[in-house]
Amino acid sequence: MLGKVKSTIGDKDFSEILSKSFYFILFRIGGTIFGYVFSVFITQTYGANTYGIVALCFSFFIFIGVFGRLGIDTNIVKVFSKSEYRSDAGLFYKAVSKSFLVSLVICFIVYVFGEEIVVDLLVEPKPEILPYLPWVLFSVPLWSIVLISASFFRARSQNNIFAFFNNPGRFLFSLLFLLILYFFLDKDPIITVQSHFFGILVLALVSLILVYRDFNGIKFNHESHYWMFLKDAFPMMLASSAIIILSSTDTFLMGVFETNENVGIYNIALKISTLSIFFLQSISSILAPKIAKAYAEDDIKNFNKIVKFSTKINFYLSSSLIVVIIIFRKFLLNLFGEQFVEGEVILIILCAGQIINAFTGPVGVVMQMIGQQKVFRNIVIVALILNIILTITLIPLYGGIGAAISTSISMFVWNISSSVYLRVRKGIKSHFTL
Repeated sequence: MLGKVKSTIGDKDFSEILSKSFYFILFRIGGTIFGYVFSVFITQTYGANTYGIVALCFSFFIFIGVFGRLGIDTNIVKVFSKSEYRSDAGLFYKAVSKSFLVSLVICFIVYVFGEEIVVDLLVEPKPEILPYLPWVLFSVPLWSIVLISASFFRARSQNNIFAFFNNPGRFLFSLLFLLILYFFLDKDPIITVQSHFFGILVLALVSLILVYRDFNGIKFNHESHYWMFLKDAFPMMLASSAIIILSSTDTFLMGVFETNENVGIYNIALKISTLSIFFLQSISSILAPKIAKAYAEDDIKNFNKIVKFSTKINFYLSSSLIVVIIIFRKFLLNLFGEQFVEGEVILIILCAGQIINAFTGPVGVVMQMIGQQKVFRNIVIVALILNIILTITLIPLYGGIGAAISTSISMFVWNISSSVYLRVRKGIKSHFTL
């Protein structure tokens, strides 16, 4: 055992994954604390009804944002991790400009048809969302800038910067603006989404300043083939969009069939269950550029070694956290208010689904970094279709419990299918093994 510990610490890749993942986890914990304080402030100040409205708005925010990014945020990690692309400022600026404009157009279209969407298309009409919608929609293009910039720093192994933009930054600034607006200007519930907009605006400006300093200027002439870059990014966008839709379909469809209060209760249970992906996200942040580089250089031995080690660490840490969440589920739910304890069964079901994430490891990252983004896209789309069918069927019957069952089943399908594909077709063991 002591020999294994020494060899792990002595291995350059292993020690880097552990050390940098540790810092990412610290940032992630910070982000979670700010996010939870933000949510607790809303639930304790305005109640489950307002929180349900905010949760639905954030579902729109996440859902629309992934299409506007065009998969650029994922492909930038793959491309800029290669030394020949590191100084290609023109490729970055042109890509981020394209994403900003596409996001803006999509948001404008949704804004124009906002009333038809939230009133006519919902079984449970929610016209009260309309004043909130513009603030959420027009934060989407700014969020695209933040995530693409964060991915650029991830590719350059500047993981502390990536971790800040990807995790605590959004809710740190949102919480600060929320407190300022509430105590000094206005106590209207709409400040919940106004503060979110101003927080992301600040974050976007900071991210662009840091990229500007890294490239030492702005230019749009690029050395690489821009349209090939977008072509490679497109399947990643489809896969990412399917995953995002998978993660937000339950909340969105809860909004279609259920009251705002039930949406809020479900979303809090979902938020707590996703604490378990702390370690997967932190490890993946370091893993992506490393395995992309190793696979591109045909260093298969090192590639397999890194994937196996990362999967083991993720399984032990994630499964332990899931057990803790299940044991202390009532305490965690009660932090948001007594009403949210009603989501106890929902939380248990969602945690059961997260166990699959812990077992299969970073399958999505592995498949996209080795050029199998189209296969991954197809797997996730199949899981998404299954999720939509199950959610539409089960929510009217069982409410939030039905949504949780649907989410867990679809999570099982895409994780296991991806893991089996890697094992059978590529000889890569991405799942946990002793």
